Amino acid sequence: MPNKKRYLLLKSIIPYLQNEKDGDELFIQYKDKKIAPAKSKFYKVTGDSIEINIEIPLGKTEKWVALELWEFDRLSPNDLLGHFKLLIDQSSDNFTAELIRQKESAAKYVLNWELIERLNKKVKSV
Repeated sequence: MPNKKRYLLLKSIIPYLQNEKDGDELFIQYKDKKIAPAKSKFYKVTGDSIEINIEIPLGKTEKWVALELWEFDRLSPNDLLGHFKLLIDQSSDNFTAELIRQKESAAKYVLNWELIERLNKKVKSV
């Protein structure tokens, strides 16, 4: 039987209600590490959907993934807006998850994601 590797693909975030009037500056953490955006400090939310397209390798036995959505602040500590809790028990596309907000947060975001599997390919060492 072929050995498959599972990945969580974070596709996009849709803003419905931002925390700040001038737009949020967002980043995502997984297991206490910032994972998105990869090449800048934050995504600037302007009201449009934000393309993420980041893959997270998963263990074979993981059933749940918790992601944190943070608001970047220049002059004060960053604000945790809330969590996305994803049930990753079957491979499929076009899943959505609504932000579970922190009590202090007014933000409302939806995450588009999918769970994918790929065959592990052995790479020849040189």
